[in-house]
Amino acid sequence: MVEANDSKDHDELPSTPQEGETGDAAPGKKRDVYPVGPAGDLPPVQVTPGYRLRVVLVLASLLTFVALYLALLAASGYLVYLTIFEMAWLPGKGIILNLGAIAASGMLFLFLLKGLFHNRPFSSEGLVEVTEADQPRLFAFLRRLCEDAGSRLPGKVYLSHDVNAAVSYPQSLLSLIWPVRKNLVIGLGLVSALDLSELKAVLAHEFGHFSQASMKLGQYVYVANGVVADIVFGRDAWDRALNQWRSVDIRLSFPAWILSGIVWVLRKLLELVFRGINLANLSLARQMEFNADLHAVRIAGSDAIVSGLWKAERAALAYRDALGGLASVAEHGKYSEDVFAQVERSLTQLDTRLGKAPGARERLGPILARYERGPALHFASPAERVSSLWATHPPNHEREANAKRVYVAAPEDRRPAFSLFVERKALRRKMSRAVYEALGRKARELLPAEEIAALIEEERGEMRQAEHYHGLYENRVLDPGDLDAAAAAIDADAASGALDRGALRAAVLPFTGDALKERMARVDALRGESELIEALSADRVRLKGKTAEFRGAQRTRDGIIALAAEVQRELRAELAALQGADQAFFRHVYACSADDPEARAELLQRYRFLLVIQRLVVKHNALDEALEGALRGLRGGTELSEHEFHRLAEVLSAARAALEETLRATKPLVPPKLALLQRGTLLHRFVLPETLVAPLEGGGISGAWINELMQQHTGALGRLRKLHFKNLGQLLALTERLDPALFPGQAPREEAGGSAA
Repeated sequence: MVEANDSKDHDELPSTPQEGETGDAAPGKKRDVYPVGPAGDLPPVQVTPGYRLRVVLVLASLLTFVALYLALLAASGYLVYLTIFEMAWLPGKGIILNLGAIAASGMLFLFLLKGLFHNRPFSSEGLVEVTEADQPRLFAFLRRLCEDAGSRLPGKVYLSHDVNAAVSYPQSLLSLIWPVRKNLVIGLGLVSALDLSELKAVLAHEFGHFSQASMKLGQYVYVANGVVADIVFGRDAWDRALNQWRSVDIRLSFPAWILSGIVWVLRKLLELVFRGINLANLSLARQMEFNADLHAVRIAGSDAIVSGLWKAERAALAYRDALGGLASVAEHGKYSEDVFAQVERSLTQLDTRLGKAPGARERLGPILARYERGPALHFASPAERVSSLWATHPPNHEREANAKRVYVAAPEDRRPAFSLFVERKALRRKMSRAVYEALGRKARELLPAEEIAALIEEERGEMRQAEHYHGLYENRVLDPGDLDAAAAAIDADAASGALDRGALRAAVLPFTGDALKERMARVDALRGESELIEALSADRVRLKGKTAEFRGAQRTRDGIIALAAEVQRELRAELAALQGADQAFFRHVYACSADDPEARAELLQRYRFLLVIQRLVVKHNALDEALEGALRGLRGGTELSEHEFHRLAEVLSAARAALEETLRATKPLVPPKLALLQRGTLLHRFVLPETLVAPLEGGGISGAWINELMQQHTGALGRLRKLHFKNLGQLLALTERLDPALFPGQAPREEAGGSAA
């Protein structure tokens, strides 16, 4: 279903070949790459009553906003008139009051007026525009599709590197009056996963959006949101001017303080309007998705759009997996000339890797199950227990039910979607560079995809944990205890003849085999329960119905949350037992290494390396959460209070101090042998290749400084985690060499994992 990584074009050509078209190889016989559509009478795409109702709600919310906004703008303008022309001018120093009133009313008018100048042009950053001269086969396909869909051709066609297909357009006040051509964005990560029938359905869905009159409402909502967002959340020169005015003598600044109170009330009022508009629009957006799916059904059949959804879910997982591997080897200066070959490789390995993950069948059942064509439903709603109030797309099982309400059969065209592109090798190479740019890397020399794939497998093999650990070393901090004290005690017992190796081995046996499998299943279940309780408590998710099954009974949201203390108590007890296992394993393998000095030296080096790197990972992990919380308000554009500003400065300074500590801790540290890490590598320069950002000075914090610090923090944390996982994998392999019978006859698992993740 996906294209192999070769440099040859397939021999299919569009039904109307373009003059001068060339592929990577001479074309053979001419065949049509446009898949055959459904035959016979097709059900019309009807606008449902629910669709009409939501259009009315969006229109009503927009009209309410426009009326309120214009009324406020007119009132503030009239206030300016009153203060200038109607208010009596006071004698002497009283004129200061007149001037203060004029300034405050003028600033209030500007505060409301500035939202009208909201304008966000279409951004092509990270995209590559293609023309008919570049890709004649693709444009011939799009022209045929537009004819079937009754839609205009896109204004421009862009390629992205991710798993996506979308309609985009510039949105401004002018676009509400003057019609604009919509642009089509096609993600090659998605193209890598689809066949021609599925790509036809996916693009037909997008062209269904092209033909929806309600998309104009989306433009109005966008502009309204821009106006409100600028007023409510935006902080700009207007706010800085008000702050400066408030900072002067109170006899001159009291109008600014009164204005601040009025602005606060207006912002809260408009924020409620903002949320109401978006809630109504999101409800309409879900109906628009259903409607666009029906357009796709008419053009490509019911199966193609549902199969496309299924493959898009799989492609997103494969793309994320591929990007992780590519980014990891890029740390060592190794770049692929074809990142999509790695995406395709990840797709072929997806079922094996995900199928072995704990709870994968329950969480990802429809994604792992093979899609079977026909009217039977593939996506099952029980797998989607919780939902988000602000979801912009309906869940897959609802979309499939909509697409198959009247089942439309169509022939299946299994040719890879990449058949639509000419000069594919050059295109994939160009888009591969775009991927590395998105990762913040300047790819210099590009290596063959097969060579990069081998390096990724080598590194993953080092981090891979055997299946027989059942996740023992995932998502937790290892605690082997005091290494020197434990080693000295074992050496003393061995010297006196009192060492009982059988007892040391017996201490680790409860953490092997079926006993470990049951224990880790229990830990996974408790973690899942804890995460659900936390999400419900924070209102991040909602139950689909009034109750959900939890601990063997149907419980309400409050009933589930009430069990939080019990779940946490049981989870802490299980994790404490695992810490005891860490210490037991160290004592056992240290005793096993008595007759192999080289293995003992490596064992101690890897354990000591683990403790240093793990401590740094834990510290940066905690700061990662603190930074996210401290920067959340800043990213939203809200004005920080003095307390929030000082808190932000403290967290940023702590993050820089942690980087400084990391450099000190890793500078003298000699890493053990690790894949792709060259001998003699200076560890501190690998962890932080850049010069450490300067400390905060003065009372201000610039955005550039924050961005530089965050990049260094994120990069260092990622490299520390990788070092931890790689060393841990080698440490486990050494443990198994020292006692091969402890975990006999087990195959390595396919997915990397580790502690302190």
